[in-house]
Amino acid sequence: MSRLRPLAPLVASIMLVSACTVDAGAADASSTVLRIGLSGESGPLDPHAFTGNFLLLDAIYEPLVTYAEGGKLEPGLAQSWTVAEGGKQVTFDLRDGVAFSDGTPLDSAAVKWNFDRWVGNKKFTFFRASQIISAVDTPDADTVRLTLSEPYEPLLQEMSIVRPVRLLSPKSATASGEFQNPVGTGPWKVESQSATGVTLARNDAYWGAKPKLEKLEFKVIPDSQARIDALGNGELDLIGGSYLAPITPVEARSLTDRADVALLTGAPDVSVILGFNAKGPAGDRAVREAVRQAVDTAALAKALLLGYGEPARRVFPPGVPDSGADLPLVVDQDAARRTLDAAGYTPSGDARVKDGKKLSLRMLIPAAPAEGQLDPRAMAAAIAASLKEVGITVEIAPVDSAAYYDERAEGAYDITFFEGLGAPYDPSGSIVSLFTSGARAPLWATPATEDLVDKALYATTPAARSAAYQALYDAVAADAGFVPLVYRPRLWAVRGAVKGFAVPPTDVDLELTGVTVE
Repeated sequence: MSRLRPLAPLVASIMLVSACTVDAGAADASSTVLRIGLSGESGPLDPHAFTGNFLLLDAIYEPLVTYAEGGKLEPGLAQSWTVAEGGKQVTFDLRDGVAFSDGTPLDSAAVKWNFDRWVGNKKFTFFRASQIISAVDTPDADTVRLTLSEPYEPLLQEMSIVRPVRLLSPKSATASGEFQNPVGTGPWKVESQSATGVTLARNDAYWGAKPKLEKLEFKVIPDSQARIDALGNGELDLIGGSYLAPITPVEARSLTDRADVALLTGAPDVSVILGFNAKGPAGDRAVREAVRQAVDTAALAKALLLGYGEPARRVFPPGVPDSGADLPLVVDQDAARRTLDAAGYTPSGDARVKDGKKLSLRMLIPAAPAEGQLDPRAMAAAIAASLKEVGITVEIAPVDSAAYYDERAEGAYDITFFEGLGAPYDPSGSIVSLFTSGARAPLWATPATEDLVDKALYATTPAARSAAYQALYDAVAADAGFVPLVYRPRLWAVRGAVKGFAVPPTDVDLELTGVTVE
């Protein structure tokens, strides 16, 4: 494979159920159980740790604020909130009559107990709310007031994330604060949990609209193809999502031939990005610009995503709030050659040399794809082939997943892949990790980007916030500090017997209230 363009004929014309919903179906279902594939063990379901599966946590625990389609923020366990003039206090009015599934009332004391478990904790510095909140007060049983060290507009969106802001029953921890049992206010509660799966039972005391199903049975099937087969033979009813039971584009294509399976796709919320280490040969802007010009991201998306994804043109996909404007799709290998020529990189055989040194880039990748991510090996090979055409040698360096993030943090690369966290964490969650030097292996961090990150996070009006985000993206693009590659597809599949399922707003949600199984 010498170029990306010849890969394009691999693309199949595939019909998707892209309206993101399956027929609402009849109210009476012949089964009260939905069987769901799970790619790995669920882990301890502590909402204040980093161990539990996102979607199981979402089913059990609820936030004060919920994240809806298109980034709209809606009431959760707080029925309303008020931001004080100046933006340094936010007051939440809790819903009346809500209790945890163990009967413990949801009151302001319970909320404060939860917040005290993570506010100011160094484990949670990846999102600014943990650092910005300076006090949590409880004026009465129905009211929680947060005092901030400075105005912070993303606070409300960060109140919707899965961990650590979801609320756990205070009776579910020991006197010393150690987590014991997964007890929340959500529509589901844990009936059983083992290495082979988890069963959730409907919470009949739930304060909101109760699910029509009585149980959810999550079955651990580590092998992706085995999950596809289990869906096809009726062993499973639902698979998909980045954190539940991911479906690859190849597997998605195979499912289109099955009349009893509906394939659904949601709007992407993550961009896969090629990033540079400024301390090596990619510290030369001409090298970065040539890479940007040489890689045909449109052909890459068609060839590797098989029609299920698009070339990325932003740090965050368009559906993410404040994702800015599209960058131009640029592919011009002749321009890349001219860029390198002008910078003094002289052709030498199929390579280039400057000051007697061969232009070679070490491309660090995981040896195998992480759950929910695209296969980095195929993408790396295609990028290396494109760069070879303009005389840039690429050494692909696959390392095991445990070592990959350590080596990336140590700067043991010239180019490598980056992704955002996805909704509802973005954009505020990822701009800190991508564009500030205090982060562990940022994408591109300079004094200018750090200043613009602060301006975006602490903007006091929507217009100022949008302008600051756009200025940040423009500054990184002006540095040729990254190459947006593809938007990661969001794929789900259900048996035809499943009615009422819709692709959730984010891949950390599992909304099943109206779902039935015929």
